[in-house]
Amino acid sequence: MVNVRSRKFCCCFPVRFGVFVLSMFAMIGGSFVAAIGWIQVSQLNENPLPVSDQIALYIHSGIFTVLALLAVFGFFGALVRNRSLTSAFAIALAVHLGFSVASGIFTLVTLFKQDPQVTLAKCLNGVSVADAGEAKVEVCKSEVAIFKGVMVAAYVITWLIQLYAYIIVERYVDQLDEEADAANPVVIPRSTVVEITNPQVTTYNGFQSSYPFSTPHQAYGVTRGQDPATNMV
Repeated sequence: MVNVRSRKFCCCFPVRFGVFVLSMFAMIGGSFVAAIGWIQVSQLNENPLPVSDQIALYIHSGIFTVLALLAVFGFFGALVRNRSLTSAFAIALAVHLGFSVASGIFTLVTLFKQDPQVTLAKCLNGVSVADAGEAKVEVCKSEVAIFKGVMVAAYVITWLIQLYAYIIVERYVDQLDEEADAANPVVIPRSTVVEITNPQVTTYNGFQSSYPFSTPHQAYGVTRGQDPATNMV
């Protein structure tokens, strides 16, 4: 049996170990986030939200619920070396990354398109700009700028981590494919192999053996009964 090289991540850790850690983290973290989201959904009657926020809350809770469930597949897939279960976990990570990027871009666009005066008023807690003073206004502007920068950095770092997590799981799926190929090599049937038993026999030689006038006694210029070697009768 051919030994398949174990793939690594972070230079030294096996990808199978990475799938274990990622699936456990996704199960625990996804379940926690999903539980908080569904609790907020159950309180919508008491604390109503705008329709857009309600839709986002439902999507957010549903995505993390699916992630937590498929993380169970990833955990057992790594445990028993099952490609199908591990692949399902990889698909869940890819879908979650897609929704995360989409929702993050929407949030950042909303944040940067917000009226600066509204943002400044929130920072001043209802105090007018004239009453707050120049120093307080400048502090608020700096805080808003820093907050926007932190939000962009946080989203980008989160996306990169999720992308790398997907790459780790996908590498383990590829490793399982290689192990399956090594355990079940393709055998070519003997009937499909063409064997040459006599390489000296050519088409011309075969033609000579079957053509009646190819023998020395039947050659052109040789009289019947004449020895072709001596040209004598």
